[in-house]
Amino acid sequence: MTAANRLALFFLAVLAAGAWWLNNRLHPEQPVVERPAPDGFYMTGAEITAPDAAGMPQYRLIAEEIRQVALGGDTLLRDVRVEYNMYSPSPWLLTAPQGRVTENQSELELWGGVEVIGDSGDHGPARVVTDHLAVDIETSIARTDAPVALTLGRHQLHGTGLVAHLLEERLQLQSLVNGRFLP
Repeated sequence: MTAANRLALFFLAVLAAGAWWLNNRLHPEQPVVERPAPDGFYMTGAEITAPDAAGMPQYRLIAEEIRQVALGGDTLLRDVRVEYNMYSPSPWLLTAPQGRVTENQSELELWGGVEVIGDSGDHGPARVVTDHLAVDIETSIARTDAPVALTLGRHQLHGTGLVAHLLEERLQLQSLVNGRFLP
């Protein structure tokens, strides 16, 4: 290597070091901000089966999205389908665009256009439509104070408020009940 090549190589090294130093002076490194991750969770296309006191499946919850913002807090649901009391002779299907399970998992709330379908025995399928429904998971009793439309086969009833005993196949409209019974 000739002296001229060594001088050129030295000059290039000094030029590279100077460019690096100048770049660091003009653009100082930004400190990394550490943020803790949220302590909740989310699932998409999820299915959860919850047992009753005897360990048998009480309900199966299927949702497009299940999100718990804070660990141990309420669980939010989107595009919800609940198969309630599914292994009994009188199962119920509850669907809604949105819902939540309370933090202590004692209540399931559904809203945004709730539909409940069950078998009413002699009258054919029962279909309940309402805006909001709350299910006490321990007692298997569903309630709403909202307007309700109930269809039993060809019969139609409308009212305000509903108490549904999901294990007993018993529905009670609370007030302002009117209906139409076709032969």
